[in-house]
Amino acid sequence: MVTRRIQTAILGIAMAIGVPALCLAQSSQRKADTYTWNGELVSLDTTAKTMTVKSRVAYQEAISELKNFKAGDRVWIVWSGIHDSSDAVRQVRRSETGRKIDENLVLPAELVSTETPNQYVTIRIKVPESSVAAIKTVKPGENGSR
Repeated sequence: MVTRRIQTAILGIAMAIGVPALCLAQSSQRKADTYTWNGELVSLDTTAKTMTVKSRVAYQEAISELKNFKAGDRVWIVWSGIHDSSDAVRQVRRSETGRKIDENLVLPAELVSTETPNQYVTIRIKVPESSVAAIKTVKPGENGSR
């Protein structure tokens, strides 16, 4: 079995592989402008090439703003952090149709659900085909020690 920390680390590695390709497809970022973010894998849909991930929300303002969104809304997740690493969501914004993402630490997603009392948000994102195999090694909700 794999501990939650190892599970998150594996998912973080998968994100580092997958997020750059996703961001390049939807933004004007250069290939060198990549970042890693953390989340707990909820599910992976290999057919649709999407994954559902639960991540911590870092700021009370962001938690308050989540009441303005509903499941299924297209959003931009703005991660807290610096340079190329993040461990939590800083802000959730409405997706801006036709606008390319030109900021660091921003990821397009679909809002699945919120757990505002526990400070978590669940999102669904597209996964590049090249990252599906790495993500398949992570078991959703697996706990235990190794």
